[in-house]
Amino acid sequence: MAVAVVLLALVEAVNAFVAPSRAPTDEDWAAAAAKVRAGFRPGDLIVAAPAWSDPLMRLHLGDLVPMPVAGRMDSARYGRVWEISQRGARAADTTGASLAEFTRQGGLTVRRWERPAAKVTFDLLAEWHKAEVSVVTPDQAEVPCGFTQDRFQCLGGASFRPELIEVDSTLRNGLAVDPVERSTLVVAFSDIAFGRELAVASGLHSVWLRKLGDGKVRLRVLVDGRELGLMEATSQSGWGLRSFDTAALAGKTGKVRFEITVDKANARHFGFAAEARSP
Repeated sequence: MAVAVVLLALVEAVNAFVAPSRAPTDEDWAAAAAKVRAGFRPGDLIVAAPAWSDPLMRLHLGDLVPMPVAGRMDSARYGRVWEISQRGARAADTTGASLAEFTRQGGLTVRRWERPAAKVTFDLLAEWHKAEVSVVTPDQAEVPCGFTQDRFQCLGGASFRPELIEVDSTLRNGLAVDPVERSTLVVAFSDIAFGRELAVASGLHSVWLRKLGDGKVRLRVLVDGRELGLMEATSQSGWGLRSFDTAALAGKTGKVRFEITVDKANARHFGFAAEARSP
C-alpha cells in the first residue's frame, strides 16, 4: 500500500509538470479556427471536445455559432460538423457521422464529419405562437390560455413561452413552462407536417432551482389522440431526448398534443423542444 501511494504521488507530480506542455496554445487555437473558417459553409455546425473547451472554441469562432445553433435541441439537422478536439476527445454531436477531413494544429485536432442531415418538416419552437394552449382543471374543465406578445398566460399562474434555458450547464432554446399542481397544461399544434419521427427533448431549467425543488414533471406526447409516450424530468435527468416513430404518418398532416403535469410545482421551471423530421 505504501509503495502504491508513493507511485501515485510520483505519477501526479510528473503529470503536473507535463500537462501544461500538452495544453493547446493560443496559436494552436488561432490555427484551428483559421482551418475551420477556410472550409466553413452556411449551415455547418462547429463543436468542441471535451465539452469544457466550448468557451475557448466560441472565443475564436463564436460569430459562426449564433444562439439558435448554440442552443440547438440536438445536431440531427446538421450534415457537416466541424469538431475541434484535444486529448483524444470526441463530441457526441458527431455520433454516426463519417470522417471527411482530419488535420492537427499543435495540441488540437480538427475533424470534419459528414452524414445525411435530417429534414425538418415542422419546428415547434419556431412556430410556438401557433400553439393552442389551455389548462385542464381538476374537475376536467379545459380553460384556454390568453395570448400576449411574448407568452401564453394561463389559469393558476401557468405560462408557456419561448425562452433560453439552462439544463446541465448547457444553454438550450426551449418552450418554457411553469406548470401548476393538480392541473394539466395542454400545448397542441394542428396541421403538423409529419416526417418519419417526432423528436422531443425536455429538462428542468436553472441549477439553482433544481437544488430547491424535488418535484417530477411529466410530459405526455399524443398524435391524433393516440399516446406515443411519456417523458419525465427530474433534478437529475438532464436534457432528455426521445425519438417517437411517425413513419406511418410521413407526408401527412395531423395534430400533436403535449400534456404537462407536475406533482410538486415548487422551483420546477420546465422546458422542452420538438421537431417533426425525417432522418
